[in-house]
Amino acid sequence: MGEFSIFHWLVVLAIVLILFGGRKIPEVMKGLGEGIRNFKDGMAGAQSSGPATATSVAAPSGLTAKSGSGQVSLNWSAGAAATGYNVKRSGTSGGPYARIASISETSYTDAGLAGGTTFYYVVSSTSASGESDNSVEVNATIA
Repeated sequence: MGEFSIFHWLVVLAIVLILFGGRKIPEVMKGLGEGIRNFKDGMAGAQSSGPATATSVAAPSGLTAKSGSGQVSLNWSAGAAATGYNVKRSGTSGGPYARIASISETSYTDAGLAGGTTFYYVVSSTSASGESDNSVEVNATIA
């Protein structure tokens, strides 16, 4: 009648309850279910999609930053097929960057900044097909 009797399964359940507590079990099961679902979706996509295609939207070029009193003015050239842009800022060269604006124009003014601070900026293009890589990083020190 199998390896484990109902008694063995009850002991296993008791150990799991002791280790994780009753509140954690639904969270663990939800995560397990989502993981299995994502794995299945990934496998189905891998079988039907073939090789991955690159994002068709190009990163913006020519990003410039000009600092002023408590602000930085950014300008760039449009990326091919772009319908919008994500402006990102960091306090450290190389990131990590936080998105500070999602806009459709090719310029942005980041205002209300503390003087004497250096900020690092990148911009990415967006379209219906996704988001481009980041532009080249620029920096500005606030006056």
